[in-house]
Amino acid sequence: MEAQVALWIAGFSYPAVFLLLVLCGVGAPLSEELVVITGGLVVARSGGSLPAMALTAYLGILAGDSALYRLGRTLGPRVFSHPKMAKMLTPTRVELLKKMFARRGSLTVFLARFLPGLRAPAFLLAGATGLPYRRFLLADGAAAWVAAMGMTWLGYRFGPTVLADVRGGLRWLLYVAVGAGLGMLCVRWMKRRALLRTARVIQTPEVDP
Repeated sequence: MEAQVALWIAGFSYPAVFLLLVLCGVGAPLSEELVVITGGLVVARSGGSLPAMALTAYLGILAGDSALYRLGRTLGPRVFSHPKMAKMLTPTRVELLKKMFARRGSLTVFLARFLPGLRAPAFLLAGATGLPYRRFLLADGAAAWVAAMGMTWLGYRFGPTVLADVRGGLRWLLYVAVGAGLGMLCVRWMKRRALLRTARVIQTPEVDP
């Protein structure tokens, strides 16, 4: 399956990544991380655009997540008794997520993306319990950007090494690395802005009254 996914992405590039990520979101037996990282790897080898691939991955993730949310919204309370959802919505997961939504609200959607086994159930419950779509999209959009940008870049920069780590079950360590890297970039950006403001203040001449 992984070899076939790589062939699809190599052959159809951006559209394949988008479609595969939508399928991931609605329950296809594919790894979202493998699709995104493979997209970055293909771009590195083909000379494609890294920003365009990251944006494609981002939109694909959002579309898949939104489909899950809409499914939960359509089914409502019936989602808990739906036979096809039983494996995903186990009593333990449902109880944990209900507590998280009660305490943290839409922040649960952001956190669930990085918690093993809770991503899809959280998005279904967000729709089923009536979380407004605008709040869902804001939280999921922030988390999806971390995943899309970070994983695409890791695939672009490290390629097969990162794919091997994901296959070996180290995907959550990779998310930590991505989060730390993006955090460092944000800190550098804020420091640079502070230095620019200071430089402007120093260069601005005083006007005598």
